[in-house]
Amino acid sequence: MKRRMLLLAAGLVSGLALSAPASAQMWFFPDYAVPSAAGAPSTWIAGTYGRGLNDASGEIDGFGLVAGRSGESVSFLGGIGQGREGGDSETTLGAAVAYDFAKGESLNVAVQGGIGWFSSESFDAFRFPVGVAFKGSVQNQTATITPWAMPRLNITRLSFDGESETETDLGASGGVSFTFPGGFGIHTALDILFANEEEPITFGIGGHYVLGGGGGN
Repeated sequence: MKRRMLLLAAGLVSGLALSAPASAQMWFFPDYAVPSAAGAPSTWIAGTYGRGLNDASGEIDGFGLVAGRSGESVSFLGGIGQGREGGDSETTLGAAVAYDFAKGESLNVAVQGGIGWFSSESFDAFRFPVGVAFKGSVQNQTATITPWAMPRLNITRLSFDGESETETDLGASGGVSFTFPGGFGIHTALDILFANEEEPITFGIGGHYVLGGGGGN
């Protein structure tokens, strides 16, 4: 995997985009919308899996842990994960914050920004996704269902052997989460990035738990 990452880095220094979506803005995962509070502020934790679905994504497996706080207007999260290919792995960190500027009974609209990082041998890779998240909410006796969609700008900066390159691309992600009355839930997402002639596509799925039970994810 290190060889593949170095080749990608060399490509970026030559003017190509190193563009991988992320969960909690981490690399190797889809970008998820930061959850809004459902009824009352809540703290939640999640485990998530990501997988690149095409050659442009690197077809790398990602495994991560995420924790967050869903507030009345401002929500945030942070995570740590690993991208794995064969016997090699890379650690990634990420964080995001969202502000719900429009709130309704069945739809919240938020502006969201974040940062993701990973490093391999002689290069450091950063990404700064900024988007607008449209988050629905449907509650019934079985679960709180939250479909969402988020178009975004994806700003990537990579430093390699004393040189650096910045690339700005468009991307979009969408998904749905189900949170059950006891606080446990599942979530899934699909992400695509429009990077020059490359279009990395990444799938994600995982489970979460809202501390104290109830909605919020």
